[in-house]
Amino acid sequence: MKTAITGLLWLTLLTGVADAVTYKREAGSCFPLSSASYGVGNKSLGGLSETDYNQILDRAQAIMGPEIKKNLNKNLIIDRKWADPTVDAFATRDDANNPVIVMNGGLARHPQMTKDGFLLLVCHELGHHLGGAPKILRGNSGLRGWSSAEGQADYFATSKCLPLFFQAGVENKNFDYDIDANNLKQALSKCRDNICARIVLSGLAVSQVFASLINGTPAPSLLYNDPTKVEKTLYNHPNPQCRLDTYLSGANCDAGIEIPFDLNDPKIGACVKDQGSRPMCWFQEKDFTLK
Repeated sequence: MKTAITGLLWLTLLTGVADAVTYKREAGSCFPLSSASYGVGNKSLGGLSETDYNQILDRAQAIMGPEIKKNLNKNLIIDRKWADPTVDAFATRDDANNPVIVMNGGLARHPQMTKDGFLLLVCHELGHHLGGAPKILRGNSGLRGWSSAEGQADYFATSKCLPLFFQAGVENKNFDYDIDANNLKQALSKCRDNICARIVLSGLAVSQVFASLINGTPAPSLLYNDPTKVEKTLYNHPNPQCRLDTYLSGANCDAGIEIPFDLNDPKIGACVKDQGSRPMCWFQEKDFTLK
């Protein structure tokens, strides 16, 4: 649950770490619930250690903290729960409306998780705060909440957030060839440059993690696209193939990482016509152009 602004929380605002604060898991802005659990003795495909986990989150604080300050005039809080075995992450806010993202160690230790994939999920949770329109609806009120839709958070992750990290050289590599070799050629064939391909491969890893959490769901592939065309924009979690399509679209959007998404107009900061546009498996432009 949310807490009052105590001395401890003021320290949290300064450090970006929230070890002793419990945050509410809000249904509209979270990772799909799962019974999967991976304790500290497990290792992911990418071999994420506690040191890797903390280094990624340190980098997220350093790069995205100023973005949160510039765009929202708030302090980014990253709640690190390395010991928590649950495959989960979510976005929320504290009592002062500071953006909070909660990242569980069980998610980092999922057998199919990679370092780039975990960073994408950090960007996804940040996308609930910075992703702009479309925003989720608040119940049946017709009013918009604070959180960007799940698909929009995905789109933000690969069009705005990951490029900041990879251009800043978050790791001294372009690809992890041991992990990416089988899919690298496909990713490069769908991209304009190596950064785009690296982003797409991170999206492939994450979408396959999503698929593993839903019984009977086929593994997403770069060889396919979700043919679904929604009549109304979907605000909850799209299916894993649709999410991969969104990651691919975001990676190919050249609207510019320096142009933020707008709170109300989903066209601002986005690509609207080419392969970088949001896929119709979750996004319906008519929802917004007809108003």
